[in-house]
Amino acid sequence: MQRMAISRVVVVAAVLQSACLLRAAEVTIPVDSPAVVFSPGNWVGDSGRGGERYRQTWNPGAYARITWESTAKSAAPTLLLDTSTYDGTFKPPILACNLDGVWAGNFPCAAEIPIPEVKGTNTHVLTVYLKKSTQVKRWGMPGVSGLNVVRITGLKVAEGSKPIAAAARPKWALIVGDSITEGCGAYELEGYSHLVGQALVTQGYEYTISACGWSGWLNRGDRPPGDVPGYYVVTGSVDGTGGVYDEAASRWNKIDANHSLLDAQSRISAYGGTDQEPGVILINYGTNDVLHRSNASDVVASMEQCLMALRDAAPAAHIVFVIPFGQYKAAEIHRTVRDYQAAHPDDQRILVIDLGPGTARALRVKKGYWGGLHPNARAHATFAAQIVAQLMVTLN
Repeated sequence: MQRMAISRVVVVAAVLQSACLLRAAEVTIPVDSPAVVFSPGNWVGDSGRGGERYRQTWNPGAYARITWESTAKSAAPTLLLDTSTYDGTFKPPILACNLDGVWAGNFPCAAEIPIPEVKGTNTHVLTVYLKKSTQVKRWGMPGVSGLNVVRITGLKVAEGSKPIAAAARPKWALIVGDSITEGCGAYELEGYSHLVGQALVTQGYEYTISACGWSGWLNRGDRPPGDVPGYYVVTGSVDGTGGVYDEAASRWNKIDANHSLLDAQSRISAYGGTDQEPGVILINYGTNDVLHRSNASDVVASMEQCLMALRDAAPAAHIVFVIPFGQYKAAEIHRTVRDYQAAHPDDQRILVIDLGPGTARALRVKKGYWGGLHPNARAHATFAAQIVAQLMVTLN
């Protein structure tokens, strides 16, 4: 009996030793590897918008794409996260992923997230998406990071694997909005913003979803009272003109409370460098300004002045106003764009996409086929198809 016990100890020790050797032989791809591409305008790091230790985002729809080569017969990587900011007052964010074309979802953020195995290729591409997060503690405050964030530190892959450099696509689109753009009402990655972004990928674009529930031109985002600034805040206007722009209360030129979206030349930048401006800016705002009774004159002043600021910060971009699906502020948005075009006839890169009052009526039907204030997944799919069709005409 004693010999049997000793033999079992030896066997267990050998197994543990083999496991440790296997773990030690695994390769970790760090976040500053050229094999990693982050969605532009979404991510910051331990050193400004870069760094060696981590990259973090608070934006649902943000993604990170990692490419590597392996001699193993299958890929079963492990995503590494820093979850030290989670204070127990909110549920961890939920991730989804696409590994070599195979989708999997509903991964709560944890220190290590094993990705389901995929077989049959030597070159692997993993894209990780922030699918959903609670609408609290995401923005942060000056000098203090948001707590409810996804903070990636690396990807662990099989022994002998080699990272493959993969540059970001040359063009990118910035998609801005409120809870509808964030994906509420659908199942997050079934939202119109994700679908429009995926369509743009086929046209050679990366894309950014910068959306926040409760937010508007003026209205603050995340659960009231909300710590996310309004998009472009103007106060004290008269009949939609004049007023004072409040930089501290605005987020159009920021990623979070501590990081600018602009480069050294005050242009919108994908990753912080110069000459990284978006080719498309698509904005869907107005719903919360109506629902939360923002000052009507200041909302119009915000639209007009924000349009000018965006044009200065992205001179060549197509700026697209999507009329809120419930037709909130539709007349004001149309008038803002008409006035701008009359004053700037040479600027042919301003577009309004309006799905019409029929869409608004359908959404107001209680328990209707398309949901309600927050459209359901079938409505988002329909809206995305219509937006993509009109957007492609403009881009092409």
